[in-house]
Amino acid sequence: MAKIEIEGIENVLQELEKLGNMGRRVENTALKKAGETVQSAIQAETPTRTGQLKESITVSNVKTKSGAKHVEVGPGNKGWYGKFVEFGTVKMKANPFMSRGYEKSKGEAMETIKSELKKGLGL
Repeated sequence: MAKIEIEGIENVLQELEKLGNMGRRVENTALKKAGETVQSAIQAETPTRTGQLKESITVSNVKTKSGAKHVEVGPGNKGWYGKFVEFGTVKMKANPFMSRGYEKSKGEAMETIKSELKKGLGL
């Protein structure tokens, strides 16, 4: 799964903490929408034979690990074999579709986070 982390906007996050529940909702919405941006980019890069892998690319709910919130983007249960496509096997060359999708969309995802935070805070 791809992981989106927010870096360099600690002041904004501190202000969001002050806002309490409203701030958490705004932050969660921003992360979820950024995850959807990455999801679209990964799906565009996903090789298609049956379409099952492409359809299985999902965005998780917002999770917290070590105090940092994040969403995970990647294949679900039906796309369990995505890791073999991404990293390759002894008999199959790697096709890093998730890495390409993430790299192409990470700038747009950060812009999505910024705009959603501004919109949610009324700035």
